[in-house]
Amino acid sequence: MSLCVALRKLGYTSYHMAECWLDSANDSMSLWHEAIEAKFNGKGRYVALLTIQAVTDIPCILFVDELLAAYPHAQIILTNRPVEIWVPSIKRSFYTILSWKRWRLLQFLDRRDVHHYIPILRSSLTVWTGGNWQDETRLPDGYAAHYAHVRAAAKAQGREVLEFRVQDGWEPLCQFLGKEVPDEPFPHVNEGDWVVGLHYTIFWIQSLRVVWRVLKWTAPVAAAGAAWWWYRRLAPLLTNVFPGCFDHPVAPITRIPIQNAFFCITTLNNRVDY
Repeated sequence: MSLCVALRKLGYTSYHMAECWLDSANDSMSLWHEAIEAKFNGKGRYVALLTIQAVTDIPCILFVDELLAAYPHAQIILTNRPVEIWVPSIKRSFYTILSWKRWRLLQFLDRRDVHHYIPILRSSLTVWTGGNWQDETRLPDGYAAHYAHVRAAAKAQGREVLEFRVQDGWEPLCQFLGKEVPDEPFPHVNEGDWVVGLHYTIFWIQSLRVVWRVLKWTAPVAAAGAAWWWYRRLAPLLTNVFPGCFDHPVAPITRIPIQNAFFCITTLNNRVDY
């Protein structure tokens, strides 16, 4: 995330996994899931069209070969992070998130985003562990394999690679990209802790979205049911208190609350959606 933030400060439109959540309205999560299934499991096909200037993080880094082929003049930055730091960070983030039982329930309920997001996390780990995403001991090998593949692919195409460390700061990055050095400290984001904190927020946001979707369809029915219950249960009691108030036919009494309930809820939904 540190490099992504740095690139944005340099004026680039940079893509990170977090962008998938922000682009939920365009079904970004499902599109990336489909792309991963097409590449690694041979299911269907995918077409990737990105209108951005820089890509970082998953799921983008799972498509090194495709991105190099699609953008032959793009500059390549390889962020060197010690494996002894990267592995614990992955455990604190990916594995912690996948261990939350609440996410399993939300995966079932949220078909637009979380339903596709959990497989994206597992697919990333599957690639890095050589086939078994639960085998954490294979992560160092996957780390080394990814870096070796990027270097070899770039060398085969005669393309320069910036071997970059966050500790190096702005100078080597700006020199490589031909940018002026910003007059501010280089951004540092604690990946593991930051990701977990972000996912706590995402969980509650997605939960509220699910509740809203459910209420949007069930509230009118519940209102109609409440109106019917009100008439069937309370009207006889009120008749004893106010004789003659409920002596008219049943049909007008039941239809008016039902129609009003549907009208009010639908109007509210439309106003919120727009």
